[in-house]
Amino acid sequence: MVLLRRAPIRSALLAAAISLAGCGLGQDATSGGPGVRDPIVAATVNGRPIYVEDVRAHAVSRGWLQETEDLAANSDAAAMALDELVEIRLFAMEAETRGIDRRSDIRRQLDNARERVLAAAIYEEIADRANDAETVERLYRENSSRLGRGDEVHMRHIQFETREAADAAKRRLDQGERFEALAFELSVERDTAPDGGDLGFRAISDLTSTMREEVERTTIGALIGPIQLQDGWHIFRVDDRRTIGGPSLEQLRPRITEWLAYQEATQLKERLARDARIEYLRAEQDEEPAPEEEPPPAAAERPAPEPEQRPATAAPAPPPFPFPLATGPSEPAPTQPSPQGPSP
Repeated sequence: MVLLRRAPIRSALLAAAISLAGCGLGQDATSGGPGVRDPIVAATVNGRPIYVEDVRAHAVSRGWLQETEDLAANSDAAAMALDELVEIRLFAMEAETRGIDRRSDIRRQLDNARERVLAAAIYEEIADRANDAETVERLYRENSSRLGRGDEVHMRHIQFETREAADAAKRRLDQGERFEALAFELSVERDTAPDGGDLGFRAISDLTSTMREEVERTTIGALIGPIQLQDGWHIFRVDDRRTIGGPSLEQLRPRITEWLAYQEATQLKERLARDARIEYLRAEQDEEPAPEEEPPPAAAERPAPEPEQRPATAAPAPPPFPFPLATGPSEPAPTQPSPQGPSP
């Protein structure tokens, strides 16, 4: 029978236990390696301990405590969680006394719970390795060449329907007329004409091969064209260039750790499945009732379902590779928005 003290005394004992846990006492350098503590006992039921860390976990699972909150020694959350764990322990012991733990359905549930706990421990080990700072930084450095978004160019353009119109405008530009004014006056592409033909910044890698060659050999302030593209004749002016950097290490750290954990878990599953014998039993199809004069065979005479050999279930789709060529929706690209215009 559990010895339950009066509530104030129980709260005081729980407070002392939580204080010990918070101060880091109970360190055991031999039982589990660095950072592993001997669990602090919050209560015992017939000599079987209930630990402070389990009290906190239960309070979180019941919604009485946030995952990031500390468990206050004299809080209602601590008292209610401990009382419920004591009740659970009492009922579990009674189930053992009644032999319920020996029922086949209960044994199966206990085995399933044990497997889930053990598998979760493997996942936790994988997650710890994926969070190794040196590994994350090394992977970031090794892929640094594809982190950047590349060079961008800021251009203006004037679009014409004919080569003759483009040549005439080019002569006016050579005589010193302002590019923006001619774009407003002459460009048949009216979306950008009011802004002086402004196309904003465009990634050089997104340009057509012809335009990319022209841009790469043109200095800032110089003109390109007249040049014929799919939608007509154009004159471009290169206004600026810039190189856009990729996401920082801290921005990508969650994606990198997710990728590393996925990679290790997938490789481990494949290796274990390859070395194991996994049999999937094909479900029996519904059988049509036989004629009355021919009763169906007895259950013992029916052929046993044949085991079906097949590969393990497919792994879920991998998370996105941690080094995207562009930032995601939550990380807006640093480029300024450009008016809608033609694609050079």
